[in-house]
Amino acid sequence: MRRSIEWLSQLLVSILIWLFVALITTIVTTLIILVRPFDPNQKIGHKIANLWGMAIVRANPLWRIKITGRSHIKKNKGYVLVSNHRSLADIVCLFCLGKEFKWIAKAGLFKVPLLGWAMSLLNYIALARGKHGSIKDTVQIARAYLKSDVSVLFFPEGTRSRNKELAPFKNGAFKLAIETQKPIIPIVISGTEQALEKGKIMMTAHFEGFVKVLPEIDTSGYRPDQFEALKERVWNLMNEELGKR
Repeated sequence: MRRSIEWLSQLLVSILIWLFVALITTIVTTLIILVRPFDPNQKIGHKIANLWGMAIVRANPLWRIKITGRSHIKKNKGYVLVSNHRSLADIVCLFCLGKEFKWIAKAGLFKVPLLGWAMSLLNYIALARGKHGSIKDTVQIARAYLKSDVSVLFFPEGTRSRNKELAPFKNGAFKLAIETQKPIIPIVISGTEQALEKGKIMMTAHFEGFVKVLPEIDTSGYRPDQFEALKERVWNLMNEELGKR
């Protein structure tokens, strides 16, 4: 009986959270559409998107997110941002950084009503896995942003982890960082799987997440064929930080 009551309580909280997410997403998407003609570089739009993430966190008094090191991301400087990925709640947390960057996201997300429209309006980068030419197109778009000093965010694990272990990284972010001579900034996220586990839609009423932005890693000393060494260095740094959690 007690477990049933707890489950029903969690279900009710989850429904309320999702309703709020739908409401705030509708408002934010509408605002992004309205400012789009006056926002050619999507700077205002991305600030509105940042408010979307912050609003979702602050709407639930039992959600706590501690963010440290955000000052490592300097204004008007392009970085290859790499973050581990545990939950859809990671997206909310990363918007709470209050920084401007372009996401690389699964192409399927761009088809989601409201959310996908906002992502398209903000010129985020779609990646269609398994589709011929998609990775090449994604890299070309990301390269152009980086050369214009616009940061690009990668989830180098490729997908959300089902456990707390850091999965092996894919090569793309590290090859691109060396090619464009842009520094890498690792971002370590933990605790978000408590809010929303992979494969589930029920959110929890209470969770405590941590986001730590690590200092930038200079890539100017790496040759193009040394991307594996760079990838290993970043993986070790992030894995060590996760171990502290």
